[in-house]
Amino acid sequence: MTAFLVLLKKYWKPLAIFLLMAFLLWRSYSTGFNSADTAWKLRWAQRDLSDSTAALHRDISERAEEQRRQSVINEEQKRADDELAKAQANVDAARRAGYSLQQQLSDIRARYGRSETGRLSALASASEAKAETARVLAELLSESGKRAGIYATEADRAFIAGQSCERIYDAVREKK
Repeated sequence: MTAFLVLLKKYWKPLAIFLLMAFLLWRSYSTGFNSADTAWKLRWAQRDLSDSTAALHRDISERAEEQRRQSVINEEQKRADDELAKAQANVDAARRAGYSLQQQLSDIRARYGRSETGRLSALASASEAKAETARVLAELLSESGKRAGIYATEADRAFIAGQSCERIYDAVREKK
């Protein structure tokens, strides 16, 4: 240890200068490294901020477009419901008119059956045949009227649904 102390006494100045220079080099390197690291961290933070801002703007615009489309769909659904209600009102009116006609036909048939010509024996068989023919035709008319009503109702419903779908597609497809 004494040899070490002798060497230390003799070479302490150059050793101190060497250690000071090593410390200064290390300190300047770590300062430069930290400075570069801080600069890169700042750049990454700015990039992350711009990315999140762009994503936020994109989300806002997509939500606005989705709300616009939903608004168009809701309006068109209301319009289609109104059209279906009108069509149903027309169907109900047609059914009432058909029922009224059936009642009138039934009254005429009953009056015809009670008339004097129906009671005469010579004309009884011809009158009965005419009455049966009238009854069959009345039933046929009634049945065909019911079927026509069913088909017309379904055709109206399909037509309104198709038009509504087409209008929704056109409105949603175009960007505003």
